[in-house]
Amino acid sequence: MTKRSDLRSAFGDPSQDKPLYLHNAQRTNMHVRSLGANALKSPGKICAYCNNTRSQPHDRAWERLSKALRSKERPIMPGNVVRADRIFECGASKEMLNVHLFFVKLFGCHIAGNDLPFDIAEFSSAILQDKAHPRIYLSFGCGDTFAGLPRTGMSDLLCDISTSDGYATLAKWRYAVDGLVVEVTYANVTGNVGTILDLWHPRNGTGKLTIADYSQPS
Repeated sequence: MTKRSDLRSAFGDPSQDKPLYLHNAQRTNMHVRSLGANALKSPGKICAYCNNTRSQPHDRAWERLSKALRSKERPIMPGNVVRADRIFECGASKEMLNVHLFFVKLFGCHIAGNDLPFDIAEFSSAILQDKAHPRIYLSFGCGDTFAGLPRTGMSDLLCDISTSDGYATLAKWRYAVDGLVVEVTYANVTGNVGTILDLWHPRNGTGKLTIADYSQPS
């Protein structure tokens, strides 16, 4: 559910001296003995080749962006503008597409594992063809906390209207790592939703990422 490298970056490896506990809707204070524990994995399955070889560039791009945004000399604040082409000095457009596809993969795994009202073929097609999902938008922000500390983990998925064929029209969820938040929005509507809601999509380019304020619950 949360990438292992993100958990390691935020908490280090669990040990007797530094225990790690998982909190979710089912229970709190679940002792996690390793970052490979099943409790930390999505119930959705993806083949080994796609999860490793095919999507490895997506994972690495996200790791690089996540690290860059969280290790700035001055912590990111709402309203800051980050230029992705200064993080990815070579091939920024391709690397930001990879970041987009990292979240497409996470979304797809949740669909497969929880029988959610989305056409999973659109998600697998984006990964297989190495192209952006036309309905997935991202927003980068900060401020999400739990018990006064920066949150690391995933929110519930909020799903609004369904179409006549049973698929969702609008949905969103958040992925947080030690103060950095990515809100993932699915919008099956007409028009450029990204422009209206100030969301980012690969077709918008990589010039500017405006940091949003996510101090309020999702």
